[in-house]
Formats: sequence, C-alpha cells, structure tokens
Amino acid sequence: MLLVAGISGQPNESPMVANEAIARVAMQTLASAQTTYQSTEGAGRYGTLEELTKAGLISKELLQNSAYKIELIVSNTHFEISAVPREYGKTGKRSLFLDESFVMRAGDHGGGAATISDKPIQ
Repeated sequence: MLLVAGISGQPNESPMVANEAIARVAMQTLASAQTTYQSTEGAGRYGTLEELTKAGLISKELLQNSAYKIELIVSNTHFEISAVPREYGKTGKRSLFLDESFVMRAGDHGGGAATISDKPIQ
C-alpha cells in the first residue's frame, strides 16, 4: 500500500487524495480477483470475500484500509464494490463505486455510499 501512496501523485498531495488512491487500487484489485474467480473456481459466478480469500486471490489486509471502508455485495453474475471514507472530511470526501463493468464512479455524498448513478472518474 505504501507503494500505491508513492504512485498516487504529487509530493505535496493531501492525505485525503492519497487515501482515495489507495482505496481505488484496492477496489480494482478486488474486481480483478472477481474476474479470475468467475472464470475459474466460480464456474461463471462471482465470489464472496471469504471465497476470494480462500482461493488465494486477495488477502484480508487488502480491505483493511483504515481511511476507507470497503464493502462487497455479490449475487451470482453481478458484484458491487463500494468505498466510503471512515471519517468524512478527514480521511476522504468522495465515496467510490465499482462493479463488473470496471467503471470507477465517485461522488461526494457527505459520507454516504456512491452508486452506479455517480459520474465515472479516470
């Protein structure tokens, strides 16, 4: 994760921006693990966090980012990953959303969750 913080941008970048960058990488890693699981052990369906961990596709530490709370919702052929700042305005402002389309979406929801209706981000 420290490497991600170093990659995330400018030397004077705010901690909130770095926290968001780390959460985004964690979400993308989780989504990639879902794709691998679906095409192998999942036999066409996506996996729960426990299944992905058991398959060795993710580590529990991946989601233990203290700045953002990352959650996964799975139903056979669909998944949604959300990340919300643990302390809105202190650890981050934007909430993040990612699903099997791999389109990262974000919005400032005052500490609430982002959804598929939020604008895509780069």
